[in-house]
Amino acid sequence: MRFGVLGPLEVSDGDRRLTLGGPKQQKVLAALLLAEGRVVPLSDLIDTVWEANPPASAEKQVRNAVSHLRNSLAGRDPVIESVTGGYALAAGIQLDATTFTNLVENARKLRKTVSTESAVHEFRAALSLWRGTVLAGLDCPALVPQITGLQEKRLTAYEECVELELGLDRHRQLTDELTRWTEEYPLREQLAAQLMLAWQRSGSRAQAVLTYRRIESALRDELSLEPGAELQRLFKHVTGGSSPATSGRWTPRNDLPRDISYFTGRQRALDRLLSASPAPSGSNTMVISAIDGMAGVGKTTLAVHAAHRLATRFPDAQLFVDLHAHTPGRTPMAPSAALEKLLQTLGLGSDVIPPDLEDRSALWRAELARRRVLVVLDNAADTTQVRPLLPGSPRSLALVTSRQRLTQLDANLISLDLMPLADAQDLFAKVVGDDRPFREPEATEEVLRLCDRLPLAIQIAGARLRHRSSWTVSYLASRLRDDHQRLKELETDDLSVAAAFSLSYEQLAEDEKRAFRFLGLVPGTDFDPHAVGALLGYAPKNAEKKLENLVDAHLLQQPMPGRYRFHDLIRTHAASLVTASDEEPRRRAALTQLFDHYLSTASEAMDLVAPTERAHRPNISRRGSATIDMPSYDRALGWLDTERSNLVAMSRHTVSYGWPAYASMLSSTLWRYFHICGNHDDALVVHTNALTAASAIGDVLLEADALASRGYINWWLGHYSRALADCQAATRIAAENGDRSLEGRALHALGLIHTRLGSDEEAEEALRRTLAAGRETEDQVLTGYALRGLGEIYHNLGKEREAMASYEEAVSVARRAGNSTIEGYALRALGEIHSGMNQHGKALTQCLRSLELARRSGNRNIENRTLRTLGEIHRHLGELEESRRRFEEALHLAKETGNRYEEARAHDGAAHTCSAYGEIRTAVVHWQQALELYDRLGVPEADRVRVRLNAVPRSGEMS
Repeated sequence: MRFGVLGPLEVSDGDRRLTLGGPKQQKVLAALLLAEGRVVPLSDLIDTVWEANPPASAEKQVRNAVSHLRNSLAGRDPVIESVTGGYALAAGIQLDATTFTNLVENARKLRKTVSTESAVHEFRAALSLWRGTVLAGLDCPALVPQITGLQEKRLTAYEECVELELGLDRHRQLTDELTRWTEEYPLREQLAAQLMLAWQRSGSRAQAVLTYRRIESALRDELSLEPGAELQRLFKHVTGGSSPATSGRWTPRNDLPRDISYFTGRQRALDRLLSASPAPSGSNTMVISAIDGMAGVGKTTLAVHAAHRLATRFPDAQLFVDLHAHTPGRTPMAPSAALEKLLQTLGLGSDVIPPDLEDRSALWRAELARRRVLVVLDNAADTTQVRPLLPGSPRSLALVTSRQRLTQLDANLISLDLMPLADAQDLFAKVVGDDRPFREPEATEEVLRLCDRLPLAIQIAGARLRHRSSWTVSYLASRLRDDHQRLKELETDDLSVAAAFSLSYEQLAEDEKRAFRFLGLVPGTDFDPHAVGALLGYAPKNAEKKLENLVDAHLLQQPMPGRYRFHDLIRTHAASLVTASDEEPRRRAALTQLFDHYLSTASEAMDLVAPTERAHRPNISRRGSATIDMPSYDRALGWLDTERSNLVAMSRHTVSYGWPAYASMLSSTLWRYFHICGNHDDALVVHTNALTAASAIGDVLLEADALASRGYINWWLGHYSRALADCQAATRIAAENGDRSLEGRALHALGLIHTRLGSDEEAEEALRRTLAAGRETEDQVLTGYALRGLGEIYHNLGKEREAMASYEEAVSVARRAGNSTIEGYALRALGEIHSGMNQHGKALTQCLRSLELARRSGNRNIENRTLRTLGEIHRHLGELEESRRRFEEALHLAKETGNRYEEARAHDGAAHTCSAYGEIRTAVVHWQQALELYDRLGVPEADRVRVRLNAVPRSGEMS
């Protein structure tokens, strides 16, 4: 039977492990085993089982435990013997602790008499008996002295064994094992000394120094002691003469660059830096703060300013090293070279600094292990360059700046963007140093806009103004307005915005450089991977990867997932690079691919948004490969809304730089979209550009198409004389060239204009001709619009029966054609007529259906009219609060879309509701605003409102 205490308590008989019972039996057996044959008094066994306050039956319970153990351990010979006053184990039992002691004694004899190798073999055999801590898992404080004694024997035996193995030159095999032992016993100086020797003999003095620093720190922290004389002598030997005492006399140093006097803003970022340092008490993790941002955004300025503010928290040293990731004429500093510089800064000689990067990093961490040091790692290239330079102690702090986002660092990440306007104004004023920025606030704001609110650009512009007392801010702004010269204006002898951008650009891979340059050609404000894929000839996924890399390099922004854009100055830099580096045919080919993508995708979107009007749009085949999935009306309308500013920019660019056909086709494709979304100002730009392009091409039908589209928009905007001229010209050209469909479109717009101006006869004639063109060409959409327009004329003339018939036929035609726009317009008008006939319930149903159709399709023009009509219906029903709410909605939407006529109608309706409330003064204000708009538009409604206002006495009450 074998007994084990060098680990969890264990008894085995042959291959069978015996069950020992509960804690009482185990504690009694453990006490007897650790006595190794000596008698254990009954009182000691009671103390072993119960630390304090044993029960009255304690003696009986111990005897019962012994009885249970005897039964469990029953064999040929008794194991536990009763003796006077206590118990003892029988002689000759096999106990692992006894075997361990015998093997260690034998090893010591062999060391003296036979050989070191034989002694090591015996020591290793003894140490192999240990399965863990003595009696692991058995909580028995009374046995702690014996347990501690055995543990000490093990440590001593291991140290003796290692001493012999070091003599046998087995240092390389011992480093990992000794590292584990020193981690388990961090205050054991002999183990630390042996590990230092093993590292030193393995050629890694840095690890040896690190081992010394660890135990030095542990002894000071735990026991307030210094390492012993023997360990200090070994340290001196390992480091080649640098005594620990000398190393311990640290001279504080500050290598930080000076803080600038005009530091401005960045308060949130600064607060984060200050609040994150140092690490919270008890933390084992060092704080790393990594500041990233585009070139010139002020990363180093912020880091240095924060470092000066934090300096008192790190009294041992404040260190600064420029890693030269983006320094003109310099290659990025290798981590090994940076470590050599940092270690020399700490006073270590080159003979002590190891050649290997890993060892230098370990030595660096060792030197900082018990000190409070702030390290600024400026101008870093990437995480690989930074990681070996980071201190390991929570007492220290690292501030890192980089143009790359160092997301792989476990760091407090702070991304800087352009300065807010107020901070930019403060910075500019501080740099200029006089009152000129305050005397010319508008010019100052323009300068800051042209500088893109980039701190470096602001600093350069301010410095130029500071040193030129004759310049005004307005004059500086005039010099910056030229896109082609702006970057040249933003440079001095030692500072240059373009140079800063160029350094970021030069760090890119070649395909990323090309992507960056060609993105400078894009005329719009932002772009997605599909557009960029078309521009560059990439699949969208590949384009997205390039875009994300440019975002990481802070050469692009990502305002929302999937959308990318330049800062203005960087866009200018990219445009200058592509002009200088890439031939014009290649630039033109790339832009043509982009325009093909926009045009064909817009055409696909319009096929979903207005499927019943394909005949009124050009037939554009799919161009390019960057297909966008648009499975629904909402997705198509969403794409058009998202890309609208880019499509308008494309219109401007194509008409100005030699793609006139694209400008024309874009207008012919998007005219209905602009009616739906209500962005009339954008529509006016696109259709005017199309007219210019058509004239350049010499295509009179394209010219007529653009005139009809622009005339319709001018009608919406209240430019009625322009609208008449456009639509009359379009009608004439279309008639002369036999294009009945285009003539019908132009006539329809002409009828709407005459209706608005109160010229009912001219309106009816134009709309009847529209109806004839629609029926002749079997165009249900044109027919439906003509019927709706005629219904409005009949309604204005008081012919309610004819009006209702025309509107109802328009609804029927619209539903057959699947055109919700015509249906929505006609239902609203029917609601208006039924309301006038006191059929308010029916009117409300029709208008709510119209509003549903308008909102479902995103048609803001129908929505605007319907909200206004609902306001009138609710007023007739006496629901004045709901009426007021509907007119407020209509007024807001009219202002948002620039529809001045509907804005005036909303004011007019709101005035009637306020009057019904008895709020006469408010009503007068609304009528005055309506009258001003009506007069400006030149419409007959102005006279009616004027009469209402004249009827209001000075007392403010209606007569």
